[in-house]
Amino acid sequence: MFGNNLDQFTSSFVDIFKFYKRISEQYTDHMILDSVKQSVPDKILKLCLDHQSLIPLLYWFKNDLMKWMPKEVQCSSCNMQMKVQVIDGDSTILRKTEVHSCGKCGSSIIFPRYVKIQKIAETKIGRCSEWSILFGAILNSLSLQTRIVHDFLDHCWNESLINNKWIHLDSTLNYPISFNHPYYYEQNWGKDYEYVLAFSANSIEDVTRCYTEKWHMIKKRREKEDKTDILKKLYSRV
Repeated sequence: MFGNNLDQFTSSFVDIFKFYKRISEQYTDHMILDSVKQSVPDKILKLCLDHQSLIPLLYWFKNDLMKWMPKEVQCSSCNMQMKVQVIDGDSTILRKTEVHSCGKCGSSIIFPRYVKIQKIAETKIGRCSEWSILFGAILNSLSLQTRIVHDFLDHCWNESLINNKWIHLDSTLNYPISFNHPYYYEQNWGKDYEYVLAFSANSIEDVTRCYTEKWHMIKKRREKEDKTDILKKLYSRV
């Protein structure tokens, strides 16, 4: 029985692990990084390269570069909520496609959800995953080591290595919340974490403790069966 439960547990992580490994591998591809770096305006690029501040970059990325794709889409003609169909893609370029259709006028909006960072840079639209994927790539292109963090609830963001410490960055939020406010989600969104993991190309790190003020409660739950080592082994194999 334990073996079946364990297999069921690990299988729920396989697809998301494959996805973030593909993203993290692209963070080491200099051709991809050079490509996304070209999208950054020279003035903002200079500030970042001079290590003056990430604030202009956060502002530009959120307000000028990216567009948010809502989960529920209203038809612009009929003002009715559109129905959505999700079509699975492959794991190398396109992970899935959302087709939002209006049942009244028949209009549709197609939202491809890419694995390829350069495709996200071209479309400039998405939700937290697309935003954090591209923002992480831009930061890595500026020689600021950055990784993706996922909470296995409904959100992901970035961490950058600043002064030898991993710092929380969330390009979907307004500054100053977007910079080094790790408890924000728990305090304001009611997050109840089990695992929060940070992804690199070859490994994952359990960073749950960095994002909670209720670590003692999570630790108590994990005393029965902490699966962190199992998840690390799984990630090394996907």
